[in-house]
Amino acid sequence: MDMKKFVCSNCQKVIEVPYGTPKPETCPHCGAPANCIHRIDGGGRGLGPGRGRRCGWGFRGRDL
Repeated sequence: MDMKKFVCSNCQKVIEVPYGTPKPETCPHCGAPANCIHRIDGGGRGLGPGRGRRCGWGFRGRDL
């Protein structure tokens, strides 16, 4: 099963949760709040950066 990886900036421990599970509300190791927990792996399963309309993918370069 694929896992998402986070790190706690308070205790420096790595937290792994399965995809589909939200970011932990608190660190399971030290109890730090969610604002101390940051994603360290590649990130979501989307198309990657720059693929949305707001990033210029939409109508740029097309003849209308």
